[in-house]
Amino acid sequence: MGPSVRAKDPNMGTLAMAQAVLEHAHQFYDVGLWSVVAECCDVWAVLEELDQHEARARCAFDQEAAAIGHFGRLIAPG
Repeated sequence: MGPSVRAKDPNMGTLAMAQAVLEHAHQFYDVGLWSVVAECCDVWAVLEELDQHEARARCAFDQEAAAIGHFGRLIAPG
């Protein structure tokens, strides 16, 4: 997503990333067993977690893969 689109709507990129996290989870995992996604059962809950992580890290997710990876690390730390 280009900077001009994010400048118009700063949440648009993150919303797309949240949707990508959910799509990835449903495609590759038994979501019922993936407790992090089960707790984040919709795009708004995933978006909230992504926003909270960005605030704690003081760094925005630049790519969908990073957002998916964040949830992967929550599931299998270490």
